[in-house]
Amino acid sequence: MPRVLLASALAASALAGCTPAPAGPPVVVLFPGDADDAWGASAEVLREELADDGYAVEVRFAGDDIPLQLGQLREALTAAPTAVVLAPVDATSVAAVLDAAGGTDADDVAVIAYDELVLDSEHVDYYATFDHRAAGRMRAEALVAALGLDEEGPDAEPVAIELLAGSGDDRGAREAFAGSLEVLQPYLDAGRLVVPSERTSLEQAAILRGSPATAADRVAELLDAGVPLAGVLSPSDAMSAAVAEVLADAGLVVRGAAEPSSSPSTGPGEPDDEPERRPASVVLTGGGSSLAGARAVRDGTQTSTVYEDPRELARVVASMVREVVEGSAPTVTRGVTTDNGIREVPTRLLEPRLVASRADAAKVAGGR
Repeated sequence: MPRVLLASALAASALAGCTPAPAGPPVVVLFPGDADDAWGASAEVLREELADDGYAVEVRFAGDDIPLQLGQLREALTAAPTAVVLAPVDATSVAAVLDAAGGTDADDVAVIAYDELVLDSEHVDYYATFDHRAAGRMRAEALVAALGLDEEGPDAEPVAIELLAGSGDDRGAREAFAGSLEVLQPYLDAGRLVVPSERTSLEQAAILRGSPATAADRVAELLDAGVPLAGVLSPSDAMSAAVAEVLADAGLVVRGAAEPSSSPSTGPGEPDDEPERRPASVVLTGGGSSLAGARAVRDGTQTSTVYEDPRELARVVASMVREVVEGSAPTVTRGVTTDNGIREVPTRLLEPRLVASRADAAKVAGGR
C-alpha cells in the first residue's frame, strides 16, 4: 500500500527552490491556496519545523485548481519522496492518483491527510485535524451560556435562534453541526429554544461552500419577517461577519462576550407598554482558523468563536512526519480512526480553543 502523509491544512510561503534545500529526507507538501494566504502561512510553519531538522521540503500550491493539484501529486509520487503532506482541493479526486501509484516505488512513500480526509482510497496512512465535533459542542455551549438559558426558570419564554451549518459535503462541517446538536437538542426538545425557520437538520441548515452571503440572507429574511431573533449559531467567522452587518442594518447589536443578557426594549415611535418584537442584542457565535474571530470578539462585534490554530496543526503534522521517517508509527489519538469510504484511517485530533471573553480574545489576537 502506498503510504502518503496527507496533511490537509498546511501551506508554505515560498515555492521550492527559493531557498537552498537541505540534503535530508525529501518531503513534499501539496496545498490549495497560495503562498500569500492562510495556507501559505501554515505551510511555512511546517516547512520551518522540518527544514530545521534537515529535511528537504518542497511546497507546491494549487489554488482551487483540481487538475493542477492532481498533476502535482503524480509528479511527487513519481519522485518517491519520504513523505507527501496533502491538503486536497477536492477530497475524492486524488484517490485515483493514489491508487494508480500502487505497486510502484510510491509504495514506500508516506502519505498524511491534514484537516480534510482524502476519501475513497486505501493509500492514506494517517489523518490530522481538529476535533470538529468538540468545536461544535463548544460553540453551542457558548450560545447557551450567553443566552442565559440555565439561569432562567422552567417557565421562561422560548428563545428564538437560527442554526447555520457549513457545506453539507464537508466532513468537518457535518461533525461540527452534530456536536452542536448534542448540546442544543435538550433545549429544543424542552421548548426553551425554538428555530422559527425550522432549519434544524444538517440538510436544512447547511450552506453550500459556507457562503457568508447566503448566511446573511437567511438572517435578513427572518428579521424582515419580524422574528425576535435572540441568537445565531454560526460555525464560521466569515459567516458571522456577514451576519453582524445584517444585524447592524436592522438596528440590532451583537451581544458582547461579557455582556449580560438584555431584555427587549421599546423602539422609537412605539407605545411604552408594547414590547419590542426584537431583542436589543443578539448572540452570535463563530469559528475558524484565522484570527478574524478573536479580533471580532475582542472588538465586541461577535459574542464568541472557536479557534483552530493552524500553526499548532502544522507543528503536529511535522512531528508525525519525523516519527514516520524514524520508522515509528506517528502519535495519533488513542482509539480514534476515521472512515474514508475504503478504510479506517488512524487519526490525530487536536483540541480547538473556545474564545468567549474579550480578555481571552485579546490574548489570542495579541496586537494582530
